[in-house]
Amino acid sequence: MTFLTRIPIEECKARLAACVDVERLAFSWSGYAGSKPMLGKLRDTNFRLQRRRFYRNSFAPFYYGRFVAAGRDTKIEGELRMRTDVKIFMVVWFSFLAVVFLIMAVTVLAGRANAQNNPALGIVIPAGMAVFGVALIKFGRWLGRGEERDIVAFLKSTFGASDAG
Repeated sequence: MTFLTRIPIEECKARLAACVDVERLAFSWSGYAGSKPMLGKLRDTNFRLQRRRFYRNSFAPFYYGRFVAAGRDTKIEGELRMRTDVKIFMVVWFSFLAVVFLIMAVTVLAGRANAQNNPALGIVIPAGMAVFGVALIKFGRWLGRGEERDIVAFLKSTFGASDAG
């Protein structure tokens, strides 16, 4: 997702800093101090944006972007995605469930399971936890369904930017 603006990089950085509240924990309903609709973190020419929300949603989209000089203009390059730590956690979660499921399936197929340790539970529980994990991701994305549109509109209005392709 790339945008083009006629504003120089230094002015873009100043506008972004003025239009967002810094992502820092504080005592407020949203978990962050301030009242601006966007939260952000700016480091040199790289930045991260998220829409302020009054609940926790680890699966909501963030815009990871950077300012790139394009002559006198500035290109804003970036992508909307989930936080990296959340992705890593979900990969670990589903990998663990797959390993448990495979161990239990091999145990059942090898005939090592008996009626006392109820082998069906060893297959049903990991499958249920996987379904729960997928439902959690879907629900989190559903809660954040309008946030991508809001972030793009914020970028376009703050920088007077247009789509660059």
